[in-house]
Amino acid sequence: MKLFSVRALSALAVTTMLAAAPVFAHAADTPAPVSKGGEQAEAGAKTAILSNTDLSGYVGSVNSIEVGGLLNFCTEGNYVPDYDDAFKVLQAYNKKTNAVPDGQEGNMYYARGTAGQLQVNGQTYSIATSSVSVRQKTCQAVLARAKAAL
Repeated sequence: MKLFSVRALSALAVTTMLAAAPVFAHAADTPAPVSKGGEQAEAGAKTAILSNTDLSGYVGSVNSIEVGGLLNFCTEGNYVPDYDDAFKVLQAYNKKTNAVPDGQEGNMYYARGTAGQLQVNGQTYSIATSSVSVRQKTCQAVLARAKAAL
């Protein structure tokens, strides 16, 4: 009986390794995650961590269409003090800047902003990976800039 259980365990171990082989092969083919700035992170690198870097001062330097995308990010995430007010500002701002034109697939600046990213001086920063307090402060600056443009 003991000999049978050893053989059964050995067969089970080999079967398990063979069954898991495609999973390991697939994991090796999976690209590394994309890190801040869009470059590919090193394999095994940690994913994005929360940042406490204040990004609200950069809002005045971003593309106006990107502001529309950022305001979209902020309203979707409810990082603004008054959702209804911010949504009305978003609609009016997008209409004024033509950030989301009819019949087009989209605008890269708007998409970047909607992803919670802003680009300043060739650097891409993410409020999506910032702490909630930084997101709220940055979103208040985005809302203020959009309101000022109306």
